[in-house]
Amino acid sequence: MSEDFLDYNKMLDNALIGIVKKSLTLVADNGLPGNHFFYITFKTSIKGVVIPEFLYKQYPESLTIIIQHEYSNLSVNDKEFGITLSFNNHNYHIIVPFNALMVFYDKSVDFSLTFTPYDILDDIEEKEPELSFTSDDGDNIISISDFIKKNTSPSGDDVA
Repeated sequence: MSEDFLDYNKMLDNALIGIVKKSLTLVADNGLPGNHFFYITFKTSIKGVVIPEFLYKQYPESLTIIIQHEYSNLSVNDKEFGITLSFNNHNYHIIVPFNALMVFYDKSVDFSLTFTPYDILDDIEEKEPELSFTSDDGDNIISISDFIKKNTSPSGDDVA
């Protein structure tokens, strides 16, 4: 048997992702209760992440989103969640696979989960994000020349 047979960190991350899925599913079905709001940090370069090009250029490593007052179209499935958020006064639908999660934090009750930045659910494949994005305003962003970032920028707990 391999050393990874009892990968407790991976099992723990998968169990904790279940809490995030359940929380997001409850919010998708019922809205945010009381004063709850979520900060969710994820790796932007993980396969399956769909974010607007300008966000990827600003945050090529990780991005923190806030789910509080202005959001719509929250949907959750076994592998990812999707949500429409406003960036620069335009609405964009983003998709975040659960294996891209780094932090889930509900500030209202000081509840935080952190995830190890490695294979959480499936094989993590670093990649360039999806090349076509559509805003709810109908804007298509497909400029590949502006898309590829040659210089790295600071990463961390940047909030959009």
